Amino acid sequence: MKTLHVMLCGLAILLLSSFAPSEACNYAGSNMNYVKARTQEALNTDDINKARFYTYKAIKVLQTSTNRFDDCGCKDAEVNIEESLINLKAATKSTSLNGTRILLQEALQQIVDALDAFEQHEMHDTAFTSKDFAMNTEVEVEKKLTTIKPKENELYKQIDISLISYSKSINTVVDSVSCLEARAFAYNIFVQCEQQLLKSNLSEGKKYYNLRTKEITEKALLRLGDCGNGK
Repeated sequence: MKTLHVMLCGLAILLLSSFAPSEACNYAGSNMNYVKARTQEALNTDDINKARFYTYKAIKVLQTSTNRFDDCGCKDAEVNIEESLINLKAATKSTSLNGTRILLQEALQQIVDALDAFEQHEMHDTAFTSKDFAMNTEVEVEKKLTTIKPKENELYKQIDISLISYSKSINTVVDSVSCLEARAFAYNIFVQCEQQLLKSNLSEGKKYYNLRTKEITEKALLRLGDCGNGK
């Protein structure tokens, strides 16, 4: 009886993972493709006001698609989405077309990375589910049940790897944009991270993401100093 119960529970989980995540990831990918298209339009225009217009459209869809991203359950994509949202918001505050484009280019790369992560996530789920059905043994079902959530240290490692691109991005801003504009950009991210860390319902992954982002941003702010010469 116990074996039958385990098998039925495992089968239920496998059936759900065969259909629900795939549909959720399809919806999430569709929304991200819209965000990608609007970001590309913002990059292609020579008018900073039009760039902001398209960027705001991309931001709105990202913010209203949170549930779909969560339903898909792709942690790698979630990190890239958070980074892209930070850069998109910063792009709307940039006072120069060059600065706007630098931030939009970084956001676009993160959006593309998120789309790739959604695709890889679906492929992994499909392959894993097929294997479980083919084996159809209690051992395989129990293995599936114990590997649904990644270990925290693996998640932290993924976040650290993803933040390498953010570190390069903010250093590019520091080196390429005026001191005052770069400082405003970095300070805005720093404050956002602090506000996120005050929330009591943050997952461990998001806590770590915001903490590491804050640390990287703080180093950039120290590089910039107080912009006393107004450069």
